[in-house]
Amino acid sequence: MRISSLYHSQAMLAQMNSNNDRLSKLMEQMSTQKRVNVPSDDPVAATRLVQLNREQSAIEQYQQNISRVSGTLSVQESHVQAMSDNLLAINDKLLSANNSTYSEKDMSGFGAELSSMLDSLVDSMNAQNENGSYLFSGTKTDTKPVVFDDATGKYVYQGNDGTRETTVANSVTIQENTNMASVFSSGGNDLEMLNQLKELSDKMQDPTAHFEDYQPQIDQVLKLESDSRDKISSVFTDLGGRQNQLTLLGNAHTDVSLANDQVVHDLSDTDWAETSMNMQLYVNSVQISNKAYSMVSSLSLFDNL
Repeated sequence: MRISSLYHSQAMLAQMNSNNDRLSKLMEQMSTQKRVNVPSDDPVAATRLVQLNREQSAIEQYQQNISRVSGTLSVQESHVQAMSDNLLAINDKLLSANNSTYSEKDMSGFGAELSSMLDSLVDSMNAQNENGSYLFSGTKTDTKPVVFDDATGKYVYQGNDGTRETTVANSVTIQENTNMASVFSSGGNDLEMLNQLKELSDKMQDPTAHFEDYQPQIDQVLKLESDSRDKISSVFTDLGGRQNQLTLLGNAHTDVSLANDQVVHDLSDTDWAETSMNMQLYVNSVQISNKAYSMVSSLSLFDNL
C-alpha cells in the first residue's frame, strides 16, 4: 500500500482540527463555567439536567402556592380569633344581663351593647382580603356571605359550602378557605345563633318588654353561644393543622431543592482543575501537531533522488 504525501497532510490537518475543536470546547467551558453547554457535550447529563430543571420549576411554584395559602390562612385566623373574642364578650354580657334586679334602662343598655357585638361578628364574617374577595363565602368569593333580610328580619348566608383547594406538592392539595357559617348555625347554614342574638337584643331594647319576657331567650342564646365557641375551637384546630402541614411541606421542598441544586452543580459546572489540565494538554498537542505538520510538509521524495 502506498502512502502519499497528500495522505500525510490530510491526516495531520484532521488531527489539528480535532485538537483545535477540543481546545475551543474547553475554552467555552472555562468561559461559561459550565461543563454541559449543549446536549452533545454529555447527552446523559443533559437529559438529567432537563428533568431537574423541570422539578425545580415545580417546586418553586409549590413554594409560591404554600406562601400564598399560608398568608390566606393567617388572615382567616386573625378574623376567627376576633370572632372567638367577641363570643366570649357576648357570653360575659349575657351572664351579667341575666339578672332581674336591673332596671329597664340598664337592660336596654345591655341590649345595645349586644347589638354592637353582633355587628362585629357579622363584620368578621364578611371580611375581605386585599383583593376584595370574601374570606368566608365558600367558592363564591365575590358574594357577601352574611346579609340582613328585611323581609324576614333574619340574617341569611349567601355563600356556599364549596372548598377552594391549591396544589402544594405532587398530588397534594390543601383547602385554603374555611366554612364559618356552620359555627353560628344549629343546622345547615341557618345562622340561628346570630338571629337569636338579634331578636334578644331588640327585645332588651324594647321599653315595653319585661325581663321575664325574654329571660328564657337569654338562656337559649347562652347555649347557642357556647356551642359556637366549641365549634370555633375546632376551626382553630383545623387551621393550625393546615398551617403545620404547609410548614412541613415547605421545609421538605426546600431540602429537595437544595439537593437538586447540588446535583445540577455536580452535573453541569466546570471542574476548574480538570479543565485547566486538559486545556494545557491540548495546547501542547496543538503545538506538537503544528510542528509535526510543518516538518512533514517540508519533506519531498525528490530530495533523495
